[in-house]
Amino acid sequence: MAVSNTHLVPRFVNFVRLLWLLAIAWYELGTFYHHTSICQWPDAFLATSGTSIATPTHVLLVADPQILDHRSYPDRPPWLMWLSQFIVDLNIRKSWRATLRRNPDSVVFLGDMMDNGRVDMSDEEYDRYVRRFRSIFSARKQLPMHHMPGNHDIGLGLSSPSYRFSEHARERYLSNFSPPNQQIAIGEHTVVLIDAPGLVDEDRARTASGMSYTEWAISHPNSTAAFVHAFAQTRADLPEGAKPILFTHVPLSRPAGASCGPLRERGTIREGRGLGYQNLLSPQASQFLLQSIRPAIVFSGDDHDYCEYTHTLPVTESKRPSAPDSIPEITVKSFSMAMGVRRPGYQLLSLIPPSASPDVQTFAHTPCLLPDQLGIYLSVYVPLIVLSLSALLLSNIRRSCTRHSSQGARSNEWTSLGPSNPAELDFDLPPPSAWRNKEFPRPGWRHTFAFTVFGRRLRLTLSAAAVLDSLIAFFWTGGKAGEEDGHRRRGVLKGFLIDVRDVAWAPLALFVAIAWWVW
Repeated sequence: MAVSNTHLVPRFVNFVRLLWLLAIAWYELGTFYHHTSICQWPDAFLATSGTSIATPTHVLLVADPQILDHRSYPDRPPWLMWLSQFIVDLNIRKSWRATLRRNPDSVVFLGDMMDNGRVDMSDEEYDRYVRRFRSIFSARKQLPMHHMPGNHDIGLGLSSPSYRFSEHARERYLSNFSPPNQQIAIGEHTVVLIDAPGLVDEDRARTASGMSYTEWAISHPNSTAAFVHAFAQTRADLPEGAKPILFTHVPLSRPAGASCGPLRERGTIREGRGLGYQNLLSPQASQFLLQSIRPAIVFSGDDHDYCEYTHTLPVTESKRPSAPDSIPEITVKSFSMAMGVRRPGYQLLSLIPPSASPDVQTFAHTPCLLPDQLGIYLSVYVPLIVLSLSALLLSNIRRSCTRHSSQGARSNEWTSLGPSNPAELDFDLPPPSAWRNKEFPRPGWRHTFAFTVFGRRLRLTLSAAAVLDSLIAFFWTGGKAGEEDGHRRRGVLKGFLIDVRDVAWAPLALFVAIAWWVW
């Protein structure tokens, strides 16, 4: 049986379009959920033989998202700055939405929430900045979120005439987030969050004055040193065996060149300071914190890359000699793709109530990695664009070179689906019109929608067969068989541009749909 020339035929454009649809669906959304799904809460490390383990409290640690604004890259033109901000915001939104699938019980932000929260700006602009941060990191109202200040939030040291810090940066932070120094309870653990940038500034002034930390705390009752000193006075009231958990934005001091472990992308944390930053707390400030708080573990941020380091602290409260305490410090990766690391990340912390037995592990943590967004652009999209354009161009060149081929031979080759002899045709099946009769109902569902547009009553009928035909036409077929000659008559350049359009519109529409959904 011969089929009419109007029957749909496959086109190469559809295969390229389908390839791009799969790539966009995976690399713009699927890979984010995959990365978060394979990083589980470290509850298994809390299990101890012979010990009944309570339900763990799950804490999500997020460091240095540093939401960009128009000042973040002053050398870039406005259009490029807008594009950079859009791409980074979209990346963080996708990461955050996927990370929330882990269902944390609490979230702790380790500072540097906004890239330029410290900069001198109007109250209206700052309010818009904060609203944008909260829009990106939106979550259910019942989810507790704790914040601590970073140097990009409240400033550190002196500013410059070209980059001026706001005199109200600390007041704005306090009114929109939380007190800079906090003692809170999470999972029955005592958690201490300190104002590390403030401590850096205090430490410089204290050193210049020649005061001890105790003297400084007494003379400056609202300082970070006073908060830490007050906590040290009440630390004996903690339950037996319970040690606090310390959060500081700026990492603690360590020897030069100290290793950060195998999970770091490059280098190590080195001591350094400059306009608005200091890489490490001073050795004196670090010892003051460790001796006053004596934490079980320290979590820090600011560096943007992952780092593991163990501090040693002599035991001074024991009546007999004992080994020094080992206090691990974890520097959490930045959550943003724009902070100089290829693989952003976050930390998962599981807590169970403290126990008087030192053998029971009451906390466990694990680092989690997010997709390499820059690697996706450079290693996936760019090669795929080059291959797609090359394939479509070669396809049009080949089509143009074969336009003088025999139309009849080609038509028979593509459209002959049955015996050429009419005598061999099988007429046992009903004619096509019989499908519209009640005796031969068309299979599948069928539904009619009625709605009003601009005062006009419209009806839209959908059926399984129509949807299936549309899907087949979209993914497999591209046009009528008789249209092939029209494609050849377009010429190479025009046909290439039309094919690019036919390939690109659907993946771009999918990208826009994903961006709209996560926004």
